[in-house]
Amino acid sequence: MPSITTRIAFILTPTMVVILLSGCMQEKKLAVTTYRDTTVRVYGPYVAVKLPITKGVKMGNPIQLALGPNDLLYAANQTGEIYTLHDADGDGWEDSTALYCNVHDLGLRSPVGFTHKGDTVYIGTAQEIRAYLDTNNDQRPDTSWTFYDQIPQSEHPYEWISGLTFGPDKWLYCSITTDSWNASPASDPKGIRGAIVRISPDGKVCERVASGVRSVPGLAFNEHGDMFFVDNEGGGNPTEELNRLVPGAFYGHNKKKYPADSSNTTGPVFHLQSEVAPSSIEFNKSDNDFGGAGGNLFVSYYGPGERWTRGAIGRVVIEQQPNGQYTYSEYTIADVPKLSDLAFGKDGNLYVAHHGQADYWYNAVYKDQGGFYKLVYDPSIGVKADYVRPQLTQEFSESSIQMGKRLFAEAGCLGCHEVDGKTELLGPNLKDVGKNFSRAEILEEILKPSARIKPSMGSMKITRKDGSILYGRVVNSDDRNLSFMLVGNKVISVPRTDITNMENEKKSLMFEGLLTGMPDVERDALLDYLISLSQE
Repeated sequence: MPSITTRIAFILTPTMVVILLSGCMQEKKLAVTTYRDTTVRVYGPYVAVKLPITKGVKMGNPIQLALGPNDLLYAANQTGEIYTLHDADGDGWEDSTALYCNVHDLGLRSPVGFTHKGDTVYIGTAQEIRAYLDTNNDQRPDTSWTFYDQIPQSEHPYEWISGLTFGPDKWLYCSITTDSWNASPASDPKGIRGAIVRISPDGKVCERVASGVRSVPGLAFNEHGDMFFVDNEGGGNPTEELNRLVPGAFYGHNKKKYPADSSNTTGPVFHLQSEVAPSSIEFNKSDNDFGGAGGNLFVSYYGPGERWTRGAIGRVVIEQQPNGQYTYSEYTIADVPKLSDLAFGKDGNLYVAHHGQADYWYNAVYKDQGGFYKLVYDPSIGVKADYVRPQLTQEFSESSIQMGKRLFAEAGCLGCHEVDGKTELLGPNLKDVGKNFSRAEILEEILKPSARIKPSMGSMKITRKDGSILYGRVVNSDDRNLSFMLVGNKVISVPRTDITNMENEKKSLMFEGLLTGMPDVERDALLDYLISLSQE
């Protein structure tokens, strides 16, 4: 007796098969239309779909997303939950989540790192790397253990372990965020905070492979076995960086901490341009075309802090030349706000985690924030993957630029800001301010300097034993001293034994009334000058 499959084959004619397939495609197209987010600007042959996740673990500003065991997508909330994404109704779109574990149950926080080897999941938190194993295949771990915890730690909310990935040598590689912005850092005799390390498969040996990094949210190996990683602008990094790992190299941040390494300084191989604050990277598989993007590196961008409509996805084409060197070019493929991570799913399409609004330290303080988008390749769109995002060009008269330059000096801006793209004074370097911010955003930053303060630029009030008070910002610290930059850009060393109190100020060191009484023509000239700096 023929099987059911055989009997169906006897019944269906080729024409009927075509009709059925056409119906499935139409159904899929309808689903894309239903969930498509038209507020997301997409450049290239892709459609942005916001996943209709309404059931399961509540979104709590997702900070991590990765493909894990059983080809499931694993995500993490800032509040500690690790969960998996599921398509409950079978329509092709993830619509629910299921709890995998909660690191908060073990007193851990900030689960920003994720990787897996076989069925074992590794989570990087602020305090340790934790391993989890599901032995009965119910998608919940039955056991967990500390894989590595010899990490200097404090309660500073920006200190975490990120970029977990296994290398070709089977060791676990990761980045441990810098402590340079921490006025009370933990003792770090091995110098692993602010470095990239590798940990042996048994978790017993940790080796520093590179130093002088600031905040590395993602690192990845390409098909040739070379590691690339991103680092954020600030603290000696003049731009958003893409770096290639050179074992033993120093990457420019916190020279005081690594005097021996700084003689082997290595610069970035490429300056990322799609947005600011890269938040993750992942290489697409070479056999996954995804609109002509096989083997390319994809970068998610968070965008400027507390600018809730900013964020993007970039695609970096990295090509190895016959001499072993690489060439680089970047294309922006979508503007999606506040992205914290990205991952390719088992279907070959790109998923991204949308963080949503949060407080100054990225904590979930707003209700039901965040979610997930899926970028679907659609060849019918008829454009190439290397479609270039339109750029807004602005032209200014030479007289306006010169007036703005004079006002920049007269208003005292030069006292705290450089414009050479290299030097960091009390305030950030403004060379690329016109590239990173719109005209309206720049004006708002000047008028309301305390509304949004970059963490590394936060001001501090220090009270000394003799009663004197210092205002400025911490540029470095160790067990004995603080390197403290005062107004006027003078850096002094303050012994910890001389300090009675340290208090983070929630107010910018920048004068709020800078433009008070300034005529509109002069205000416009100042903005023209600032924007023109990035066009030089």
